[in-house]
Amino acid sequence: MSIQLRLPKFWILALAQLALAVAVAGTWFYFRTESFLSGPPSGDLYANNWGFQLIVFLIFWLPTTLLITSIVLAVEHQALKRHYLAQQSEVTRHAP
Repeated sequence: MSIQLRLPKFWILALAQLALAVAVAGTWFYFRTESFLSGPPSGDLYANNWGFQLIVFLIFWLPTTLLITSIVLAVEHQALKRHYLAQQSEVTRHAP
């Protein structure tokens, strides 16, 4: 008896990849910001607190992360579309 493994739907994998990208970007930003804030204060005193750094993350880092990940997912979708369509047609062919 052979077991055929089916890939999960592309959108489930895409959401997992998107969540992982945001988690990695957030972790990287946290450690980078912690290092910045533990050093000597810069000339811009407003930048030396977590509130400002959180706004920087939400305005610059998060949209950039989402945009780059979306572009990568679009390329992956185009590259894997043929494979998913073949798998879907095979499942419908073997359906009772």
